[in-house]
Amino acid sequence: MTDKKDELSAQAAEQISNLIRKNKSVNLGLPTGNTPLLMYQHLVKLSEQNDLDWSHVHCFALDEYLDSPPEHSFQTYLESNLYDKVGVPKANQHNPATTDNYDSIIKEHGGLNLTILGIGLNGHIAFNEPGTPQLSFTQCIWLQDTSRKALSKTFGSLEATPITAVTMGISTILASQTIVMLAFGADKKQIVEKAFANGVDPNVPASYLKLHGTVSVLTDTQ
Repeated sequence: MTDKKDELSAQAAEQISNLIRKNKSVNLGLPTGNTPLLMYQHLVKLSEQNDLDWSHVHCFALDEYLDSPPEHSFQTYLESNLYDKVGVPKANQHNPATTDNYDSIIKEHGGLNLTILGIGLNGHIAFNEPGTPQLSFTQCIWLQDTSRKALSKTFGSLEATPITAVTMGISTILASQTIVMLAFGADKKQIVEKAFANGVDPNVPASYLKLHGTVSVLTDTQ
């Protein structure tokens, strides 16, 4: 029997696949981490089944570490889980750590059509940590302890976990035509409820999503 996480991950993958079938020149904002792994697995299968053409799709990573070994970079993650498997051209693989003005590049390509997000235990989206203002664009940031502790399993210890990153800002994300947020696991239930229960709170960056007209929250926490 298909569990809820798998079902919702497949739903997100289907949304991306349908978008590419309708419009080959699509701009995607893409996350990394454990949350979207199943989505990428489904997306690779759909790409093979439907012979999707990724040659004109531009992929924009949401964020990137600034002090991480290459094997733990988000670029490597996206190459391993998506780019290399579906044939995204190198020139179409955009990363905020390798350009001086990410927002300008996004704008030059016509803006983001669809952005997929996760949510951190402290309410961060991309790496916009609590306290990030709405009027924020791609920027370098210090990772807060809550985020670093959640990431430390990947790096083996808290000491080895990066302390700096570069991330799309809140305004960058909100400019996307459509946003889909994925939130899986009982530990995400409280922060999802906090983000969408009341008004906008800069200390819960995900709450800014309520300002966007086309947001879907795919969660198994209900």
